[in-house]
Amino acid sequence: MSAAVWDEWNEHESPRHPNQHVVQFVLRNFTVPVPPGTWALDLGCGGGADTRFLLECGFDVTAVDASSIGIVTTQARVRDLPGVLDVQQARLSEFQVPPRSYACVISVGALDAAGIDEARIAVPRLVDALRPGGKALLVFASEGDYRVDRHPDLRLHGYSRREVEALIVLEFGTSAWIDTCTVTYQQDSMRQIDWLVTLAKR
Repeated sequence: MSAAVWDEWNEHESPRHPNQHVVQFVLRNFTVPVPPGTWALDLGCGGGADTRFLLECGFDVTAVDASSIGIVTTQARVRDLPGVLDVQQARLSEFQVPPRSYACVISVGALDAAGIDEARIAVPRLVDALRPGGKALLVFASEGDYRVDRHPDLRLHGYSRREVEALIVLEFGTSAWIDTCTVTYQQDSMRQIDWLVTLAKR
């Protein structure tokens, strides 16, 4: 995927509000505000809507994205907030973070955007980034999701169940829950089908 395509998307179409699944995940699993010095990783931060929500919840945040426009937009979006923001421009297969450091890891719309080859490298590394007691939420498109065909320029990959299960190869002490969420539009003529993968490390 060309970085220019995602620069264009982040400049004009990046969400302005946090993903509803991220909001639910954080409020269900963490006492907000979180204790000072608690770190979250936003892998594929885009324009920073979820990063801003994490900072508002008290996390210090590492925000990673391949798009330079996404990184600049994220920094601008959170400029008025306290907390530490560490940004990193990198592909999913290239991000560098300390292992066992993050209480919370989120990734929304990054695995489908990057494709399965990048995801195979990224998922074990984000699991490694979780500290003991940490939790992660991965949100990405399923096969049959209307966005895959509707936006061919983005080259989104819609994952089958078998592909998702192959991605989630867990180390000892890590648990996973694989769920889906389907939302329909225009009298069921369009279906947005997201995988919701939750990971927890003991």
